[in-house]
Amino acid sequence: MSYDNRPIPLRVTETLLPPRVDRPRVDLVSVAFPPDVARAPEMARPRLAGRIPELDGLRGLAIALVLIDHYLVELTPPKYGLLFHLAWSGVDLFFVLSGFLIAGILLDAQHSPSYFKTFYSRRFNRIIPLYAIWLGIFAVGACSIGPSTPAPLKGAFGGPLPLWTYFLFLQNFAMCVKNNYGALWMGMTWSLAVEEQFYMLLPLVIRRLSHKTLCRIVLFTIVAVPIFRIYLQLLDTDKVVMYTLLPCRADALGLGVLVALAYRNQAIWSWLCSHRRYIYAAFWMLGVGVAMWTLREFPFMERIGFTWMGAFYTCLLLLVLAKPGPLERLIFGRSPLVKLGIIAYGVYLLHNGILALCHYLFLRESPGIHDAASALVTILSLCVTLGLAAISWRYLEKPLIRRAHARYSYEAS
Repeated sequence: MSYDNRPIPLRVTETLLPPRVDRPRVDLVSVAFPPDVARAPEMARPRLAGRIPELDGLRGLAIALVLIDHYLVELTPPKYGLLFHLAWSGVDLFFVLSGFLIAGILLDAQHSPSYFKTFYSRRFNRIIPLYAIWLGIFAVGACSIGPSTPAPLKGAFGGPLPLWTYFLFLQNFAMCVKNNYGALWMGMTWSLAVEEQFYMLLPLVIRRLSHKTLCRIVLFTIVAVPIFRIYLQLLDTDKVVMYTLLPCRADALGLGVLVALAYRNQAIWSWLCSHRRYIYAAFWMLGVGVAMWTLREFPFMERIGFTWMGAFYTCLLLLVLAKPGPLERLIFGRSPLVKLGIIAYGVYLLHNGILALCHYLFLRESPGIHDAASALVTILSLCVTLGLAAISWRYLEKPLIRRAHARYSYEAS
């Protein structure tokens, strides 16, 4: 949710597939443990391609689900939000996308002398400026809380989490200790903390490991994480722990990394492009489980549900990337989801705070939808959020990204 998709290979149909697809045979060992990209010279510099609109469309879908969850499901009685019960899973789509995009950037620059400097400098310019502004406003509000402060403002700015944890992206650990998501203004930033911790770990792993070893570790992680969650559940661990900590959410991130590895292996990607029916079959099979989970909670789904959702969104990512058809290009490449995806980081960061402020200013109450007036204020909150996010993108985020890419580049090894 805090990345751009420029460091992505050229279209598969343009660079990876021969004029006539012969459906090459790929043994299971090759699929599981791909050879290093160095063996495929024609794929050694996939970063040179431009932005892929369909990835912005996927990001737009992810933030749309988050908005539905926070602006509809959580603000209305359960019977009204039943069809959108799984809108919380938008964060899992963000994790899959993040694993794919960030791993792709690092894989392409794996041997660059400026590997760490360029990566972290660009990440800093992409994430920190807007976050610092929003966190600064929150800090002022949190320090202003007193005994006479109205309850809605206490909910927006107050909470049991130490302020310093937000500055170090450790709020997800504090949430687990306190068993509380903290102030509404910054409550959703647990997922940003997970991604920041992922950004600290992944560059070290990719820099030092071959692609074959990395693939083995990622596959092990994807299998081990749901087992770890089951173990935590048997210990009667709070759900906040299983929802907000990196070791419990690394399966979705790992699935994205796995797609990034496959995307850079000519044999595997050619096979996937010529066998889309298998991806469709997996997508619909997983989709049946998602539909059943929407209507009814199943105990086993609570234990493997995050992995299930991650696999579902991974199939969607593959359908969008592997020789996308007219439907995929229409939904994710030429729809309002693309524009929403471009401003997704600002929307994600601002939406809870704007929601709380609008409800307090107009209704003097905490967010909720219980009549026409509260519904209208919620719609107004959404419009303000989208407008501010668009302004942030145009005048703050986009210029900083361009400057960072111009100033910091991956030197050839």
